[in-house]
This record gives sequence, C-alpha cells and structure tokens, in this order.
Amino acid sequence: MRRLELLVLTLILIALPAVAEEGLPQPIQMVAGVLQLAPDQILSLVQMIQQREQTLQPLRLQLEQHRRAVGEALQSASPDAQMVGQLLIETRNLEQQIGAINNQGEMQFEQVLTPDQRERLHGIRAAAQVCPVIPAFAAAGLL
Repeated sequence: MRRLELLVLTLILIALPAVAEEGLPQPIQMVAGVLQLAPDQILSLVQMIQQREQTLQPLRLQLEQHRRAVGEALQSASPDAQMVGQLLIETRNLEQQIGAINNQGEMQFEQVLTPDQRERLHGIRAAAQVCPVIPAFAAAGLL
C-alpha cells in the first residue's frame, strides 16, 4: 500500500503545475499559495476536505430536515411544545457534531503543516474574526 501512495504522490508532483491550473478549485489554490504548501500537503488538504464533506453531508441533510420540521411545527395552530423542544435539542446536537467534525478536520490538516505555515494559518484565523466589521468601517468612510 505504501508503494501505491508513493506512486500516486510522485504522479501528483509531476503533474502538479497542470493540476493547479485545471483540477484544483480556486480556494484550494489560494490556500496552497498563501500557506506555500508542498504537493503532499495539498494532497492532505484535499483528502481532509473530501473526508470531511463525506462525513458532513448526511448530518447537514438531517440538520436541514430538523430545521424545516421546527418551522412547520411552529406554524401549526397549536404547536406541540414537547415535539418542538425535542427537535431543537436534536438540532443543537447535530450542530455540535458538525462543529466537532470541522474542528477535527482543521486539527488533522494542521498536523501536516510546518510551524511557519501553522503560524500563518493562525494569523489568518485571527484576521477572520475582524473581517465581518470591515464593511461597516468602509461604509462609514473610515477605510
């Protein structure tokens, strides 16, 4: 199995310039460029995203169903408080599961980063906390 992984990685390394332009989505290209990811790190990122999305898809469907059910229950003439409460608890549990899976994926990816790359990623995360206020400052003419 290890030989197969090395062979695939070698093929990716050889084809990476073409793949970067044609096969990788823009966000992954941007992340790879900003963090200066090596080809094996890009592969780890793509695999993490694929695994995470595969795991999250059924949970997101359940979450949407629960939200729809809560909305429908609340629109009825006499909502069943116990049923609504149970749906809300289940909805919260699903949201927590989704959050935990996202955190797990982030930690998994961070393990393949160098200390410099990890520091850059943490800086970007810190900046993201401020980003929602930027449009307000721009609208007020302060930027």
